[in-house]
Amino acid sequence: MDNKKSTDSFVSISDLWHMCIAHWRWFVASVMVCLMFAMYYLATTPKLYTRSATIMIRDEMQGNNSSESGNEFSQLGFLKQNNNMTDVVRHITSLDVLMEVSHRLDSTLEGDALIFRALDIQGALSVDAVGDKSMIIDLSYSDNSVDETEKVLTLILQTYNDKCLEYKKVMTQNTSRFIDARLEMLEQELNIVDDSIAVYKSSYGITDLEHVSDIYLRQQSESDTEIMKLTSQRQMAEYIRELLEDESSQHQLLLVNSGISNNGIESQISLYNNMLLELQNHLKYTSEQNPLIIHQQDEIKSLRSKILASIINHIHSIDIQLESLVDYYNEATTKVTSNPSQAKYLATIERERKVKESLYLFLLQKKEENDISITYQVENAQVIDIPHGGYKPTSPKKTKVLFAALLMGMIFPVTFLFLRATMDETVRDRYDVERNCNIPFLGEVPYSGREHSLESLLMPLGFGKKAKSSGIVVGPDMLNASNEAFRVLRNNMESIQTDKSSANSSKVYLIKSTQIEVGRTFVGMNLALTKAIGGKHVLFIDCDLRQASASRLWRTPLLGLTDYLSGEERDYRKLLWHQDDYPMLDVLPAGALPTNPTEMLQSPLLGQLINTVRQHYDSIIIDSPAAGILADADIIENLVDCTLFIIRAGRFNRHRLNELSPIEVINGTTKPQYIILNGVSINARYGYAYLHKYERSEEDKKRVEISRKTILLNKIIFRKRQNQS
Repeated sequence: MDNKKSTDSFVSISDLWHMCIAHWRWFVASVMVCLMFAMYYLATTPKLYTRSATIMIRDEMQGNNSSESGNEFSQLGFLKQNNNMTDVVRHITSLDVLMEVSHRLDSTLEGDALIFRALDIQGALSVDAVGDKSMIIDLSYSDNSVDETEKVLTLILQTYNDKCLEYKKVMTQNTSRFIDARLEMLEQELNIVDDSIAVYKSSYGITDLEHVSDIYLRQQSESDTEIMKLTSQRQMAEYIRELLEDESSQHQLLLVNSGISNNGIESQISLYNNMLLELQNHLKYTSEQNPLIIHQQDEIKSLRSKILASIINHIHSIDIQLESLVDYYNEATTKVTSNPSQAKYLATIERERKVKESLYLFLLQKKEENDISITYQVENAQVIDIPHGGYKPTSPKKTKVLFAALLMGMIFPVTFLFLRATMDETVRDRYDVERNCNIPFLGEVPYSGREHSLESLLMPLGFGKKAKSSGIVVGPDMLNASNEAFRVLRNNMESIQTDKSSANSSKVYLIKSTQIEVGRTFVGMNLALTKAIGGKHVLFIDCDLRQASASRLWRTPLLGLTDYLSGEERDYRKLLWHQDDYPMLDVLPAGALPTNPTEMLQSPLLGQLINTVRQHYDSIIIDSPAAGILADADIIENLVDCTLFIIRAGRFNRHRLNELSPIEVINGTTKPQYIILNGVSINARYGYAYLHKYERSEEDKKRVEISRKTILLNKIIFRKRQNQS
């Protein structure tokens, strides 16, 4: 059952296409409205102009291998820094850079205004790296003014380079101060060592120990070199340890590339220096109570503790190695020299002097390199393409906006029609009837009201009701969709009539439905008129004793069926109402509405009446109230030959079609049942639309006009006779 329901609710592309053609006015209106909104958007939206630039970031870790003059600067350990492209992009778009750009654009901006201006620039700025391994970065900026756009983009590049140069300058200055202080201390220590050696040699009368210790020096040369190297590393480690333990040096940079053969400690010291410089830079714009500053200070403090622990472990490791080398050295000295005490003492002092001397020379070299680097600072970003761009606005794009409006104007009606058809579970057309039930389909009647009203648009969603299409819509000279539909219905009814040679040559039809306001009376009246126009002697009986809709629409006299069933009038022919325009049609009105319609219809006189009129008419059409709600239709159904079940398109749930039976068994007699679909929309899917475009010839128009005048004259005469009687 669920699969069947899903299939019935599905709207095919063909159905959707026909619905779109039928409602082409919606598409025109939707496209016009969307285009109006698009034009309004284009007229009110500020035009933006875009400028682009391309830069290349210098990678200082790679050195300048292409130039011999720059080779000596590739060893400047204090300034080495690997440029990560993600970090560079983030730095260019940071508020630190953009706030400086905003200040250079307008020096009067301060506080929140400066931040908001920087945020505006950040939103209009786009910075993208070309690739993971490439050092090229593309920048683009959009603004309302071409000159302003180029100016902002140029200032961004200049400010970024200035910031990078400022970082390098601060780093070199702090490094220079650190080296100067260390050189002064080492110079004092070397003087003390030299004085100690001179005093010792003078006191013991030692002039030259080289001849005495030739063998010792040859054997211990290798171990001595290692001891000197380890001792130098330990001295540097001890100095860094003292610096880390000194609380007054918390804001002092540590020596990078100090000669400690531990990559982990070197990387930690480099990270510590960068974090300390970043903290000092942030303190220029905010106070120490800022949560960001406090967080950075905590990170620096934690990293300082980690470096101190690593230095202590490294010193311990060097001590172990030195202890082993010293033992080896002492053993060799004891075996070779004859004066171990003097040689050992002098060698120890000499070794200490050489260590301090090597450290002094190393720092002196670094000082020279650092001084040179101060004058050899280049910009971090090299401009490849200067800010450039066209003079046509890049946003909003008129073509794209209009195309999008046109597309949306087409999508809205299609979406609405599709949703309306998908949500609509009522019978829409004859195909729904044929797919969901096996009752013979007799014909369909198009809707004769307004096709494009707001109510007809909203009715499937439950927000309205179609206007009632009542009255006579057929005639001998009418050319419209309804008239042609009833002619087709008449031909289909003639095909189901019984054999004319039999006694019951006429056919008695009951117009029936299970809903109200589905057009039973409308279909019955026009069907009777269509048969009468076709030359058939037709009797229309209004058995709706509750509303008498047909009698009211035809404006018949108050005498009718109720008078016959109550016994007041025995001759039904006196109760018939005739129209001069349709001589082959007789109407038996309902008469005065009774208080007991059901009991009156149960009278045997109704059956006698129907059996009597069978002999005098070709077709008998009976109108009745709604079945299921009232018992009237079930009573009348016992007396008819077949039932014409009326379904109103857009009102009857198509899932209830399988409840209907093609043959109804009443009191042991089978009654065939046929379906007539009323209120079908006229669109391109049905063949009635062309009738609206049909034009009569001049001769046909004159003949129709004469016929209308004759009919009007006959009506006037008939009314006068009726008034006189």
